[in-house]
Amino acid sequence: MAIKRVELKDFLVFKGEFTADFCPGVNVFIGGNGTGKTILLKAMYDNIKTIIDHRAMSNVPGKMNFVNGQESLSKDNVKTWPDATGVSQAVYIPEKDILEHAKGLLTFVDQKDNDFSSIYRDVLITAQDSDNRKQTDTQKAITATITEKVGGRVEWAPGEERYYTIRADGTRIPFSNEASGFKKLGYLELLVRCGHLEPGSVLFWDEPENSLNPELVPILVDILLELSRNGVQIFIATHSEILAEYFAVLHEKSKGDEVKFFSLYKYGDRIRHDNGDRFDLLNPNKLIDEPVRLYEKRLDKVFGDE
Repeated sequence: MAIKRVELKDFLVFKGEFTADFCPGVNVFIGGNGTGKTILLKAMYDNIKTIIDHRAMSNVPGKMNFVNGQESLSKDNVKTWPDATGVSQAVYIPEKDILEHAKGLLTFVDQKDNDFSSIYRDVLITAQDSDNRKQTDTQKAITATITEKVGGRVEWAPGEERYYTIRADGTRIPFSNEASGFKKLGYLELLVRCGHLEPGSVLFWDEPENSLNPELVPILVDILLELSRNGVQIFIATHSEILAEYFAVLHEKSKGDEVKFFSLYKYGDRIRHDNGDRFDLLNPNKLIDEPVRLYEKRLDKVFGDE
């Protein structure tokens, strides 16, 4: 089961009505700053998490509906968007790392009146889970791939309230000293190992390319495609042409891959979008347009000097 549609109305930067229909595989959002990519991901995550937390999956609509900033879960639309009712888990990986600041933070968040994002709280709670679930062959393969690239696995030390990367030789690297790119891959491995990314779950990831060396991008894309083949619906917001292009190139329809691209853009005071299964045909497409402009400037410089 998967989230099929989102509807927003007068929600933050989304003035008026905004709707988008998704594929059950990987959904990739691009667009300039301020076009609502992160807001859209957070809105969907918060809404579906509310549905799951209230254990009312069979009694609410399978659409994400916001009216004037307030969540509306009318039961009248169950027949219109039925597929989201089967979502079992939702996980959000934010653009900023939070695990290195874990010591005492969860207690602070729970005891204080503050504006700390509930998404970061969820990250802290999810990351403290133990890997006591039986893994599938796919999950074992993914955890092995990430562990090899990172050089170890992320583990929570309850007594110290800290996260460490445990190297193959037993060396414990405090998360604050871990390479930024490895932190994200390590957290993804932890999510897979602990069973949070199983069939029927949804992964929201804001800028997965952040701090990630380009040589690791195709490996990450392969992993995410493999998760989608095994029933995990994925939503990604990115500013990386390389990441988006790899999704376009590496997905295989023969394996059942479904990838859909969305370009969000401003039209007056409204946010609109173009979408399709061809990344190169999105209009507008700022991720492609800027490299082209840079190439033209290089040509001007070369031939202008002659």
